Amino acid sequence: MRRWGGVFCAVAVTGLVLVSARAFGQKETCAFPAARGVLVRFAGESVAQKFAFERMETAEPQSEVLTRDEKILVRATDENRAAAAVGRYIREIAHGHWSRSGNRVPESWPLPKETLKVKSVLPHLHAYNYCVFSYSFAFYGEDEWRANIDRLALSGFTSALVPTGNMKVWQLFLRDAGFTESQIAAFIPDETAQSWVNCGVMEGVGAPFPPERIDEEARLGKWIVQEMRMLGIEPMLQGFTGLLPNAATTALDKEKWPDVKLYDQGRWAGGLKRPILLDATTETYAKLAKMWYKRLYEVYGISNPRFFVGNLFSEGGIAKGVDCRKIAATMQREQQLAAPGVTWCISCWGAAPRQDLLDGLNPDLTRIIVLDRNMANGGVFPRGFGKITWIWGELLNFGGNEGMYGGLNALLNLGGHRKGKNGGTLRGYALESEGLDSNPVFYDLFTDLFFRPDVVSGEGALDRWLAGYSERRYGIRDGKIEQALAMLARSIWNVGRLQEGCSETVFCARPKWDVTKSSTWATSAPIYYKPEDVESAARLYLEVAKECPEVLQRETFRFDFTDLFRQVLSDRGRALVPQLKENASARAEFLALIRQMDELLSCTDAFRLDTYEARARKRAGERGVRALRRMFTTWIEHPHSNLNDYAHHQFAGLLSNYYAKRWETFFADPDHAAANLDALEAAAPSAVWPATPRGGDLLSLASKIICSR
Repeated sequence: MRRWGGVFCAVAVTGLVLVSARAFGQKETCAFPAARGVLVRFAGESVAQKFAFERMETAEPQSEVLTRDEKILVRATDENRAAAAVGRYIREIAHGHWSRSGNRVPESWPLPKETLKVKSVLPHLHAYNYCVFSYSFAFYGEDEWRANIDRLALSGFTSALVPTGNMKVWQLFLRDAGFTESQIAAFIPDETAQSWVNCGVMEGVGAPFPPERIDEEARLGKWIVQEMRMLGIEPMLQGFTGLLPNAATTALDKEKWPDVKLYDQGRWAGGLKRPILLDATTETYAKLAKMWYKRLYEVYGISNPRFFVGNLFSEGGIAKGVDCRKIAATMQREQQLAAPGVTWCISCWGAAPRQDLLDGLNPDLTRIIVLDRNMANGGVFPRGFGKITWIWGELLNFGGNEGMYGGLNALLNLGGHRKGKNGGTLRGYALESEGLDSNPVFYDLFTDLFFRPDVVSGEGALDRWLAGYSERRYGIRDGKIEQALAMLARSIWNVGRLQEGCSETVFCARPKWDVTKSSTWATSAPIYYKPEDVESAARLYLEVAKECPEVLQRETFRFDFTDLFRQVLSDRGRALVPQLKENASARAEFLALIRQMDELLSCTDAFRLDTYEARARKRAGERGVRALRRMFTTWIEHPHSNLNDYAHHQFAGLLSNYYAKRWETFFADPDHAAANLDALEAAAPSAVWPATPRGGDLLSLASKIICSR
């Protein structure tokens, strides 16, 4: 027996409605107007009328949802917990769904039969890695950020990184410090590269960044901070760690800055010059730090931040000759002068942060955000930080690229972090993926565990959770879908080894005969799952779509259906690699698979290159489109570096116009292809590519893929 959102084959396309309560002329007498506004944007004013909001007084932040006077009553200590309660009601009682890859507004809004208590397992729920601001958010405006903030609020997040607008801080600060306009312009990169200036590993890629865009991003950053704070989501802003443009060697002259002392930081990612490090124990640092925080507060319209972020020696920065303990203590002292009681949040990734740096810090004013790439062993993180508190952060995605990937098994064991030897200093969880536009099932379970730690405990619990997930995401209770999800959970969503992100497609790799991956740091190991499991799941999804084709009009189902068949084609391409050198028909089939994937993906906006180019063009014109394409292809201006294809994407338009062309070039003359590949890659950002056709029949294309085997 199948139920389709309560009505057989009744399907509605829904999304976050970008309106506010004020748009309806409503008087703001609600106890929590910001939380109510999230509900209005998600489901509309008529649904919001079914709710009432009331403040509750308790020592700890929490909320609850119950029935009173035929209303759905949300009682909460604050706006943040009120919004989280709305999210829990939507998820647990109304069985609705929100995600970056589709929303589903419930068809009915029942009164709670019993009180739903809403209290997070740990108090600090944090969002965002620096990298996501380039890989996922580079060309976002207010509309996109409004939806982002609403999702954070519904999910219960209490803090979020906000580097948007930070280039304005850099511009004003460097002017104050005496840098020339040309030096400043050479330092500030474009939208797709700013993340790595903020995390301190490079400068200037894609420069110059137009002054008008610097100002636009500053206005947007200030707005983001204000909107987050209204919902009790505390922004994390960039602290001053003494990293400066390399031009500081001439800009900070000894006459004005007599005790200036600079340390070269070497190169990052095989060639990019890192910013230079200023010794924080100098008077020069103290003066510049005051300039930085003055400009930071001016740009963001804030004077009382609770969190600063800032990393040192990330991914190989040189500490030779640096007294790390002393500089850390001095940096924290300046932070406290700027914002008494502020907490310095430092990322733990690779060998950073150095222990000698941590030794100089006040544990009560420091917090570590762990970025854990180990999706095979959830519940165990080997490093401890003494008395310093920490947050465990997942790191499922690298580069923002597509690829169905494991991690559900890591989440099944998530509670182990609280019970382990460092559990006493654990304060929360963090959303740290470099890109957030794939694998929605992982993020849905992760955020569910914030409030329901036992939801996947016990035999058969994951299968039951997945059945509930399908109902919330698709509006379906269907045995075939539940079978498909359970199969994927035991296969491609269940990685049994440590690796950096998904097992990548070979379609997006720089061609060679023995190719195993697309980007430098991804795994070269054979895939850990059986491709036939993915194909079997795809067959089940196809059967459901054939029985009720209207379900493909629901954005949540359409995204997952498209992604599943994309993975099928990617796996088939990988299987052909051993035959490519000797077998012409295998080469022809390989190219045909790339074109078939392009045609399949063209049917769904989320998998079309022009969807992202349109956003870049709206915000930054053709310069923005060139920047976006550069990131997706060569990453930096010159091709054939170890950053090539790091941010590769399986997108319609990119597959046909770029990746297929590379493979055609290689197959035509493999012994002399290098120069031609270099030229093709160098031309990609500005190339005029044919438009990708619209209007394809997704169901028919998926059927052909299955029938071809």
